[in-house]
Amino acid sequence: MDNKTADELKRRIESSVSPFHTVLYVMKELDEAGFERLFLGRKWKLKKGGKYYVNVYDSTIAAFCVGENWQGENFRFAAAHSDFPCLKVKPDCQMESNGYIKMNVEVYGGAILNTWLDRPLSAAGRVIIKTDDIMKPEVRFVDFKQPLFIIPNLAIHMNREINKGVELNRQKDMIPIMALSETTDIKDKKNIWETYLADNTGVGAENILDYDMFLYPVETPCVLGLNGELFSAGRLDNMTSVQACVKGIKSNVPDDGFNMAVIYDSEEVGSGTKQGAGSVIIRNIIDRIFRKFGYDEETAECALADAVGLSVDVAHGIHPNIPEKNDPTNKLLLNHGFGIKTSAGERYASDPVVIGIVKGLCDRYNIKCQRFVNRSDIPGGSTLGTITVANIPMRMLDVGVPVLAMHSSRETMGIYDQIYLEKILEKFFSYA
Repeated sequence: MDNKTADELKRRIESSVSPFHTVLYVMKELDEAGFERLFLGRKWKLKKGGKYYVNVYDSTIAAFCVGENWQGENFRFAAAHSDFPCLKVKPDCQMESNGYIKMNVEVYGGAILNTWLDRPLSAAGRVIIKTDDIMKPEVRFVDFKQPLFIIPNLAIHMNREINKGVELNRQKDMIPIMALSETTDIKDKKNIWETYLADNTGVGAENILDYDMFLYPVETPCVLGLNGELFSAGRLDNMTSVQACVKGIKSNVPDDGFNMAVIYDSEEVGSGTKQGAGSVIIRNIIDRIFRKFGYDEETAECALADAVGLSVDVAHGIHPNIPEKNDPTNKLLLNHGFGIKTSAGERYASDPVVIGIVKGLCDRYNIKCQRFVNRSDIPGGSTLGTITVANIPMRMLDVGVPVLAMHSSRETMGIYDQIYLEKILEKFFSYA
């Protein structure tokens, strides 16, 4: 078992408890690797041989490296996402009944709801704080890092049909307990959440203007299996891909090349936000880079026409007990390599030229890969790949590690597949 890869992934997952914290962790890595931070709202000074990143609205990040002799060609691109299915705290969230103080939440993304029951939960996100300048409120990032909430199941004695399957109502059944009304020591019992949030943000509750807070399970990732070959954690979708993209962009850029990696927010809810893959923001950044180096619009268009990209997101590993849900011939075994995903319905970004490039790199560097196609009668999910290429037209391919229980609050993978994925991203970006 590769302890180094598992330890790196464990640290990332434990730190990436919201899309904002995902970006903060990536920023720390890029800072340590010598990347220079740029700001969307400021003018840029760029040079060939430089390494840069841009924080996009706190939850998306774009990093790029410019070769010493880049002539506006040889453009390589990879993308993953910073968000994950979870529970988001609503404004005015406090509810009270029968001695319980509860938190009103809504489901973010396509979560497997019953996996969130009976698990200790914490909260993380960002808080917007009043300042003297109304037009410039302060943003603070918060992670409570301790179990605070739980959504209890109903005992089998009160629902004898529970093991036959129960449909959970998102508004009624997914409401966490956050305190008991008679025993809480918070003075303002009508605003327990806001008071707790303020105390842990270091401001008065009256100074909190708004928040984006998400609940997450606090159980730690772990290696398992008799041979230590499996890895179990929340948020494998998509921290596995974030880790591979970051390692890839930190590898050597070809002397005449341009590499870019983007970690988008909002993938789990359709990508149609200012910071999502459906936005033109990354295309704007690309155009801005070309202009800064004196290249015209046609040069940028030519570069994208010849560009190759990877959309990196997890794939469905074959289930040990329900293998019939997978395609008969294009199925992913754990620890047999990352998956190359294709779909006749274009739910995944796929291009035979990029498949050829990826398979060529795998052959050259002894990297294991597998092919994945959904069963013809199961459409499967989609990724940010097809959305990205609608705004940034280029040849692109979807790849990712096989996982079990995708969108559960805790997923399982083969740790060696992570090694293969990281290696293909490194070679994809550095091959000259």
